Amino acid sequence: MDLIFQKGSKECPKGHALLYFTNQDNPSEIWATYIITLPIEVDIKKYMPPFLVNDNNALNSSDFNSFAFPPSPELLGSLENVQDLAELRDEDLIEGGNIDINDSANNMMKINEILSQYLNLYLNNNSKNIEKIDEKESENSNVNSLMYEFMNVNDRMTELSKLLSKLLFAIENSQDSLILECEKDIVSLSSFYPQNHKINKIVE
Repeated sequence: MDLIFQKGSKECPKGHALLYFTNQDNPSEIWATYIITLPIEVDIKKYMPPFLVNDNNALNSSDFNSFAFPPSPELLGSLENVQDLAELRDEDLIEGGNIDINDSANNMMKINEILSQYLNLYLNNNSKNIEKIDEKESENSNVNSLMYEFMNVNDRMTELSKLLSKLLFAIENSQDSLILECEKDIVSLSSFYPQNHKINKIVE
């Protein structure tokens, strides 16, 4: 089944959402849980005592990429309360349909199914965003390469000096993204120097 977003969209999920259900015996009652997808992959075994790790060899980091809490929905009041809370916290708001509030096992199954769908939407959207970033970086690299091509020898030396200073700053301040950016620019610039200058060796 497709997820029903009352706030937010399946094209751009935030990675965190309020998931609500309606009590089938009392439609004025709204029950809810909170679902979240972690932006950072976690090796859960690193945070477990050794004796527990040995007993849980089958544990996988992907098992902790997302979770719902509470695992079974809790009474949250009216639909208006849920909508206001989602607006206040800037959450996605997903409608889960009707439930029997006394059937906890079935409700937890429903939550896990929706959580799995939400995680897949988030991961798919995230991979598209990464592709866009890669395309953007590629475009920027092409622009820089074109700029280097039209520089004279002195301008290239000046540019190389600037890049080396920026690279040193990035290394000293542990700015990984800036380090990668500088290294790419230096490699690109090195292609306009004779091979015996070995400029690209700077970043190897």
